[in-house]
Amino acid sequence: MKILVLECEDWEQRAFAARLAEHDVFCAPGPLDALPAGVHADAQALCPFVRSRVTASALARWPALRLVSTRSTGFDHIDLAACDARGIVVCNVPDYGDRTVAEHTFALLLAVSRRLVEAVESTRRGAFAAEGLRGFDLAGRTMGIIGAGRIGRRVIAIARGFGMEALACDPAPDAAIARAFGFAYVGLDDLLARADVVSL
Repeated sequence: MKILVLECEDWEQRAFAARLAEHDVFCAPGPLDALPAGVHADAQALCPFVRSRVTASALARWPALRLVSTRSTGFDHIDLAACDARGIVVCNVPDYGDRTVAEHTFALLLAVSRRLVEAVESTRRGAFAAEGLRGFDLAGRTMGIIGAGRIGRRVIAIARGFGMEALACDPAPDAAIARAFGFAYVGLDDLLARADVVSL
């Protein structure tokens, strides 16, 4: 199969070469609109990332195309109707980075609660006094999560592990999920009024 990979970083290129050695893979560093016309025109699969706008006119550049496989969860950069009209299958990564994003949320929260940025800057200036650097414990605090999907639920699980109460605002509340993860659904105004910290 001839595969065109867009927005491809060096580490991804090595991974594609190792895992797809039996295929003809062409990796381009930029998005689709930076790709010169005619490059890999006989590609059967297109593998973009989020900066590539896969429109009907873009799809016309590859008459043999049968698959668009985006390396993202979101697929709003792909014209699904145009793909469907041509019989092109579209795939995405449904649970991309759930743990990574949730853990990063807590890296940022710990940096704020422990005033790490201020402490590092103070130390670099040669000031080693703890004055003004007192943080706060997360245990016993209330965390508000706006959006209790896969990432939001992972944030809730970590918050509960820190001994925090969790509140969530979501357009599609699921009582079974709330029971399983130990949180309550509330309206946005209630969440903002009660939460000590909020994660979007």
